[in-house]
Order: sequence, then C-alpha cells, then structure tokens
Amino acid sequence: MEMSRIPYPAQDEIGEDARELLAKLPPLNVTRMFAGAPASLRPLLELGRSILLESELDPRLRELAILAVAHATASDYERFQHEAIARTLAVPEAEIEAIAVGHYIDLDPDARLIATFADEVARNGIATEERTQAILELLGRRQATELVVCCAYYSAVARIIATCGVELEEVSPVAAFNADDAKRLGAD
Repeated sequence: MEMSRIPYPAQDEIGEDARELLAKLPPLNVTRMFAGAPASLRPLLELGRSILLESELDPRLRELAILAVAHATASDYERFQHEAIARTLAVPEAEIEAIAVGHYIDLDPDARLIATFADEVARNGIATEERTQAILELLGRRQATELVVCCAYYSAVARIIATCGVELEEVSPVAAFNADDAKRLGAD
C-alpha cells in the first residue's frame, strides 16, 4: 500500500471540533487529510456539502461533471468515490464508463455538454465562451453558477488529493449508501 506524501494528522493532533465533524461523515481519507489543515476543514466540508446536498443542479449532471473533472485531472480517488455515488443515483453504467475513458461523444447532448464543460474547467481553469453560453442556456444562471462552483471545487480537491498523496480506500465508504442516502444526495 502506498503511503501518503503528506502524513495524515494523528488522532491526538485533531481538535475536538474536527473530530466531531469527521465523526458525522463517511470515513474518507480525503477528509482525514483535510483535518491536517484545521482552519480549512469546516469550510472545505461545508462547500462540498452545499454542492452535494443543497444545489439545484440535477444530481445526475452534477455527478457526470465531477466524473469529468476526475478524468481531466487523472484523479483515481475522485473517480472511485463518485462512480459509487453515481451508481447510487442510478446513473447508467454506460455514462459512467464513457466519462471514465473520456468518450464524451457517447453521451446524450446535455450530458456531453456538461462533461466537456467540466473537462475544460478542470484542464484550463476556464471553459470557452461558447460552451459557457450553452451551459447558461441549458441550466439558467443559478444552476450554471452551481456547476462552475462544483467543477472548481472538485478540481481543487483533485489537486489536494494528488499533491498530498491521499490513498484510495480499499472499499468506498459511499458504495454502501442506500436509498435514503441517495435521496439526501438528490435522487428522486
């Protein structure tokens, strides 16, 4: 098993507030790594929570965008975790596989637009003006902005994961999510 490039904080190095926050979450190595930056832990978790649980962006499209970011940033960790979430949300396996290999052309037009937009944001830090306009027309201002925030957040997290060397769990804690968990993540 690989070791992280930056050590995870030891349990006695994590403050009470951070321990309480982490206890409410699935046991993910990425959140353990976030705990190594105590001042950033709560804001990082709250932004992730707002994207997953409070945005109006369609959950299927959100997960396709996150998977496209994972592909663009070569983040096996994000891909592993969010493929599990996508499956919980009943995203078709063909869509998950198409994004995993970067075959966005195999997606329906809306999904293809979302994936190519997310890919551009992750790779270039910006999407083309034309693609951004198409996203705005498809989603409207609020959801288009939520998509940008989602892509930027997961791009940043992918870079944290890569630089810190966050290790992949043997089994995804989110793979065991049930129907109630899926509802909280936005499934109908």
